[in-house]
Amino acid sequence: MVTGEARQLWRVGFFGALAACNVSAAHTTTAVHLDGGTNADGGVGTPCPVAMLVASSDFVSTNISVLSPSGALLSETILSSGSATPGLTAALSGDVIFPLARTPGEIVLIDQFPNAVLTWVDPSSAKVLRQMNVGTGFSANPHDYLELSAAKAYVTRYESNTNAGQEADDGGGDVLIINPQNAAISGRIPFAADGAFLPRPNHMLHVGNDVWVTLDRFDVGFMTAGDARLAGVSTSDDSIAWTIDLAGAANCAGVAMAPSGRVVALSCSGVNGDPTPRSAVVLLDATARPPVEIKRFDVATQLSLPLGFTLAFASETLLVGVTLGDQMAGRNDFAYTLDLGSGTAHVLVDAGAAVAFGDVRCAPGCGDLCFLADAHANALRVWKANGSSLDAQTSVSVDPNIGLPPRSLGAF
Repeated sequence: MVTGEARQLWRVGFFGALAACNVSAAHTTTAVHLDGGTNADGGVGTPCPVAMLVASSDFVSTNISVLSPSGALLSETILSSGSATPGLTAALSGDVIFPLARTPGEIVLIDQFPNAVLTWVDPSSAKVLRQMNVGTGFSANPHDYLELSAAKAYVTRYESNTNAGQEADDGGGDVLIINPQNAAISGRIPFAADGAFLPRPNHMLHVGNDVWVTLDRFDVGFMTAGDARLAGVSTSDDSIAWTIDLAGAANCAGVAMAPSGRVVALSCSGVNGDPTPRSAVVLLDATARPPVEIKRFDVATQLSLPLGFTLAFASETLLVGVTLGDQMAGRNDFAYTLDLGSGTAHVLVDAGAAVAFGDVRCAPGCGDLCFLADAHANALRVWKANGSSLDAQTSVSVDPNIGLPPRSLGAF
C-alpha cells in the first residue's frame, strides 16, 4: 500500500506541484459480471482472485476500477469521488487504498486520512452496501483490513489518540475489532508506545491461528523510528501472543507471503536521513511461532537505492519490489526483482520519474502475472513470471476517461 504520512515524508514538497485532475462531478458507475473465477490454487489452499482492483488518484480525488485476473478492464469506474451512488454517505477522498489480503465477494475500500472510513461495495451492482467510520473521534488513519469471518474483521489504526478517553475504543495505535455485517465495533487490541516511538500498526497477514501485525514505530513527527517490530495476535481470543523485533531494520511496510505459505518477506525502507541504514529485504520462517529470521538481503546497497513500501512474490524464489525515488534529488523510482536463491537483485524498469510506482501485486499459480501501478505512464505495467525472470507484457490502461493515475492495487 502506498499512501500515508511516512511515504509522503520521503517526497516532501512534491505534492504541491501536482496538477490535479479532480473527479468534480458524478460519474456513471458500472457493475461487473463475474463468472465466479477459477478453482485454481494460488498457494496454501487459497483460491485464485476473481478480479483485481485499481485505485487511481491524484491525491485529491479517487477512481476505482475493476480488472479481470488477466488484466482485461471490466469496469473503468465502479465507484469514484464524484459518485452519487445510494449508500455513499462519505465521498471518497484522494487517499484510498485496498486491504493487503483478498476480500472474497465484496470490494472493501480503506479511506485513510482524514476520513478514516471503510466502504463495502457489491461488485455485481456497483452499489455501496455500507460505510463505517473507524475514527472514534480522532484521525485514526486506518492502514489495513483483514476479514477473519463474515462477522469478524481486524482494522489497523496507524495513529494514536493523544486525547483518548472521550469515547469508547478511541485509543488508536491498535487493531480495531469490528463486525463487517453491521459495521459495528466489538473491541480493540492496543499496542503500547515505546518511549518516543508510537506503535503505528500497519499491515496484517493471517498465518495459521495468528494474525501478524507490522509495527512501524515512528515518533510523532516521523523523524526517527525504532527497529521494526512484529506482533502476533491470536484470533481465538484477540490477545497479543508474541512480539519480535528486527534489530537493524526499520520501516518494514512491504509485506508478502510466499505461495507455499512457509516464508514471509518484508521490505524495510529504513528512515530518510538516518545515519545508520536500516534498509533490507528480510525473510521470516512462517512455520515457527513466533517467526524467526531466515535471511536478510542488502538490496538497497546492491541497487544504491532506498527500498519502497510494496513487495510481492512472483514465485516461491522470486520477489518483485520497488525503490523510492526523490524528485528533489533527481532520483527516479525503479522496480526490481530479487532472486532468493542467488541473493541477486536486478533492476526491472525505470519509472522515468519519482512518486510514480505504486503497489505491485502478483498471482503465482493463478496466471503468474505481476502488475505494477505506474502513475507516470498512467497505466499498469504487466509481467509474466518465467522461472527466475519476468517477461514484459502489454501495459493496461485502467482509467482513460477520467485520467487519474493508478496508485493502489487490491483483489477480491
